[in-house]
Amino acid sequence: MIKKRGIIWIILFLMVLLFTNLNLFGLDDEDVTTTNNPSSDSQYNGENHSGKQKSKQNYIPVYNQRESASGRITMPEVTVQTETPPSAVETFGAPNAAVLPTEQGPVSSTYGIPMSVMDTPRQVTPVNPTMLKAAGTVYQGYLDPLSISQILPTAYSELNLGFGYAVTIRGRQALPYINGIEMTLQNDSAAGVPFSWNMVESMDITEGPANAVFGATQPTPGSVNYITKQPYFDKFRGYIWDTTGMYSQYLWGADVGGPVNDKVAWRFSYMGQEQGSYYNNIYNNQQNFYAAIGAKPYENYTVDFYADFGTYSFMPQFADQINRPTNALIDNGLYTAGMLPPGALAGTLTSPFFVPVNRRADIVNPAGGGNAMTGMLQLIQRVKVSDNIEIVNNTFAWYTRSSWIEPSLYVAAYLSGDYEVDNRTEIRVNFDTPLEAAAPEKGSKEMKEYKETSKSEGDEEVKKSFWEGAIGEMLMRHNIDAGIEWHYQRNLDYFGDAFWNAGNVWSMMTTNPYSWNAVFLAPFAKAVNNPKGPAGGEWQIPGAPPGWFYEPLNGPGGTTDCNYWTVNPFYQHNIDWTSKFSLLFGARANFYFVDASTPPGPVGAPFAHFSTAAFAPLVNISPVYKPFPWMTAYFDFNWLQTTNAAVIGGYAPTFQPNSFSEVNQLIEGGVKFNILKDKMYITTAAFTQNQILNNVGVLSNGAPMPATPTNVEGFEINASYQPDRHFWARLGYIYMRAVEEWSSFPPGLHGPPMRQLTPILPYYTGVPIAGGPFVNGPFPISGEMPSSNYPFIGFPDQYFSGTVTYTSDVGLGVTLGAIVMSDQYLNYFYNTKIPTQFILNAQIFYTQPKWEARLYLYNFTDEKYWLPFGLGSAGSRAFNMSSIIAGWPFWIEGTVAYKF
Repeated sequence: MIKKRGIIWIILFLMVLLFTNLNLFGLDDEDVTTTNNPSSDSQYNGENHSGKQKSKQNYIPVYNQRESASGRITMPEVTVQTETPPSAVETFGAPNAAVLPTEQGPVSSTYGIPMSVMDTPRQVTPVNPTMLKAAGTVYQGYLDPLSISQILPTAYSELNLGFGYAVTIRGRQALPYINGIEMTLQNDSAAGVPFSWNMVESMDITEGPANAVFGATQPTPGSVNYITKQPYFDKFRGYIWDTTGMYSQYLWGADVGGPVNDKVAWRFSYMGQEQGSYYNNIYNNQQNFYAAIGAKPYENYTVDFYADFGTYSFMPQFADQINRPTNALIDNGLYTAGMLPPGALAGTLTSPFFVPVNRRADIVNPAGGGNAMTGMLQLIQRVKVSDNIEIVNNTFAWYTRSSWIEPSLYVAAYLSGDYEVDNRTEIRVNFDTPLEAAAPEKGSKEMKEYKETSKSEGDEEVKKSFWEGAIGEMLMRHNIDAGIEWHYQRNLDYFGDAFWNAGNVWSMMTTNPYSWNAVFLAPFAKAVNNPKGPAGGEWQIPGAPPGWFYEPLNGPGGTTDCNYWTVNPFYQHNIDWTSKFSLLFGARANFYFVDASTPPGPVGAPFAHFSTAAFAPLVNISPVYKPFPWMTAYFDFNWLQTTNAAVIGGYAPTFQPNSFSEVNQLIEGGVKFNILKDKMYITTAAFTQNQILNNVGVLSNGAPMPATPTNVEGFEINASYQPDRHFWARLGYIYMRAVEEWSSFPPGLHGPPMRQLTPILPYYTGVPIAGGPFVNGPFPISGEMPSSNYPFIGFPDQYFSGTVTYTSDVGLGVTLGAIVMSDQYLNYFYNTKIPTQFILNAQIFYTQPKWEARLYLYNFTDEKYWLPFGLGSAGSRAFNMSSIIAGWPFWIEGTVAYKF
C-alpha cells in the first residue's frame, strides 16, 4: 500500500511541476484581471459590487455559486481589512474564513429562486469548506454519523452501511441533490456504493420537504444540495494534501485549475482512499476523478460542464457490528456468548454466558465485500434573454455498477449497470406591478383633476405613514421560476435480503468468522429454489459468482427490472408585496409512467409484473414578515405526494398503485435574527412533519412490508457568531417527539418489525420459511409488534452540539467541538436503551498562505459511547436489536497541505 501511494505521489508531483511551470492550460497571471474572489469574477452583467465595469468578461456558473436575489450569481466579496474573515472557497477552507449563513450569499437550494437565508421561510444551513474541515467531515472518507451534527444538531445520522449519500434530517435520511438535480438512483440516501466526496465543495442543508422547482420522488424530511467544485477563472492555482490517521486511515488528493483565456476556465480534482477501520475486516478503497469546465462564449450565454468518475472496493457495514445488544452490553460491556443449535435460525442459546466485549469486534465475514463504479455528467446552460428574463437548462446523468455480498446476514446485491437521466428547463422572470397611473400631460383637463386628487391624497399621508411602518412600503415585485423537468431511470437489480435477521445467530466469541454465513442455516437451505420461500425463495443471481442468491419478490428490498419516466411541470412565484411582507407559493405536478418486472432468472423462479401511470402533486405556500431589517418571521406549509421506492430507487413488480401517493407534509413557523452589526445569526423554528417510512423486508406471511405513516414534532434553535477573522462559533439544540403511526393499519394486522423483538433469551429472529406452510420447527414466530402507535427508536429526542474556532494572527489555532444526545431506545418494548452521552472533539492547526497542517483529536476524553444501527424512521431501525455500533475511541488523524 505504501509503495502504491508513493507512485501516486510521484505522478501528482510531476503534474504539479508541469502545470506550474508550463501552465499549458492557462494564461500567465498578469494576463488575467484578478479579483478578490477566485471562483467568480462578479455578477452576471460583468460588474462588480460597486458597479464598476471589469476589463474582462466574466463567467457565472448556475446552481453552484451563491445567487443574488435577481438571479445573478455572485460570491461573497472579500475586502482587504485585517478583521474581515476571508472567503472559504478562496482559501480552500481556511479555519478563519467566513461561516455566517448571512455571509454565504443568497441560495437557490430551498425554493429554486435565489434568496438570502434571512428571507427564506425554511431552516436552511449553508455548509462551506471551512465548516466541513472544522467538523472533520472531509477527511474521514465517508459520511460518518456525527461530524455534520457537530455543525447542525438535526443532522445526527445513521451509519447507513458506511456509504451514505446524505445526512439524516429530523429522523430520516435526506434526499441528495447535485447542483439542483435530485439523485434518484438511491433510497434512504444509499445506493449500494460509496459516494464521491471528491467533487463536493460545499452543501446546502434544507430541513423539510422539497420545493416546487427541484421536486422529490421519495419521502423527504429534508434535502442536501451538493455544490460541486467550480473552475478557477482568476488565475492558475492548486492544492495538494495528504491525510494519515490511526486504524489505517489514508487519504490523499490534488486540486488544480485555471483560466484558458478570459472566456474559458477549468478545474481538475483527484482523491484517493485506502482506509481500514476501527472495526475488524472493514475497509474502503476508492479512486475519484472530477473535472469542471466553464465558459462564457457570449455576453448573454454561459455553460458549465461537470464530470466525475470513481472506482470502489469496499466491505459494507450492514448490521454486522456487535450483535446481541443488551443493557448489560451497553452499560457494562458484557457480551452474551453462546451458540444456537447447528443450522438453526431461531431457538434457545446453548449454555449462554457473559464475557467482556472487544469493542472492535463484529460479525463481518471476511469472505464478503464488493466492487463498484460510478460516473456523473452534468451540463448547465444559461441564456439571458433580457434584464428580466433568463432561461436555465440543467441536464444530469448518473451511472452505477455494483456487486457486493455480506454473508453473515445474508445480503447480496448485483447491479449490472443502473442509470438515470434528468433534464430541467426553467424560465426565470422578474418584474414589478405598477402601483400608480402615470400623470396626464401638462395643460390637459385631466391634469387639473390629477393635481386636485393628489392634494386630497396628501391629507392622508399621516395615516399612510402608520401603515407603512407596520407593513412597509408597497413594492409588488415578482420573481417567477417556471418550467418543466423530465426524468428517466433504468434499474436491473438483484437483491438477496430475506435473511437479514440472521445477525443474532452468530457468537462473536466462539466461532470462526468464515463460518458466519446464512447459507449454512437450515431455513436458508429450504428456501433455495423454493418459490414458496420468503419473497419467492432464494435463487442464483445470473452472472454473479456461485452462491450469490436473490429473492424475486422482495418488494422494496430491491429486486426489479424497472423502467420509468416522469414529466414534471412546476411553477414557483415569490411576491414582495411590501418592503416588509412577502408571499411565496408554488406547485408541481409529477406524472409517473412505470413498468417493472421480475428480472430474468433461473427456470422456476416466480415472476411478477407491475405497470402504472400515476400523478403526485406538490404545493407550498409561505408568508414572510420582516418587521425590522434584522428580524424575519415566517410560516411554511408544504404538502406533496411521493413514492415508496425500492432500495436503489426503482419500483418493484410487487408494488401497488398506492405506492405512488405517499403523503409528506410540513407545517412550520420560525423567527430569524441577524444582530450585533451582522456578526450573529440566530434561527428558530417549531414544526410538525408527516411522512412515510419504507420498511425493507417481508412480513411473517412472506409479504413485503408496507410503508407506514410517521409524525415528527419539534423545536430547534441554531446560532452562529463571528465577530472577526479570529473567532467563530456555532451552537445548536433540537427537541423532537416522533411517532410511527401503525394504528392507521387494520386492527390486529401488525405493528413495526424487528429482527429480534426483545433482549431476553432465547434469541428469536422471526422469519418464516414455507416448504409447505411453515413446517420448520418453531416458526412462525412473530417478527412484528401489535398494531399501535410507537415512539421512534434509535432516536434521541434531544440533541445539542457546538463548534468553536480560534485563529491567532500567526496562523496557529484550535477548534473544539461538543455533542450531547439524550437516551435512545433500541426496541419497541423500550426496555433496552443507550443512555445520555457526550462526545468531545478537538483540532489543532497551523495555516500559512502556501501550506497548512491540521491535527484532529477525535473523542479526546475517550468516551465509551454507542450508536444505534438504524435511526428514527429509517428502514434499518429494524436491526437495532441485532446490531449496535461501538463508537470509535480516542483517535488521531493528521493532514498536511500545500497551496500554490
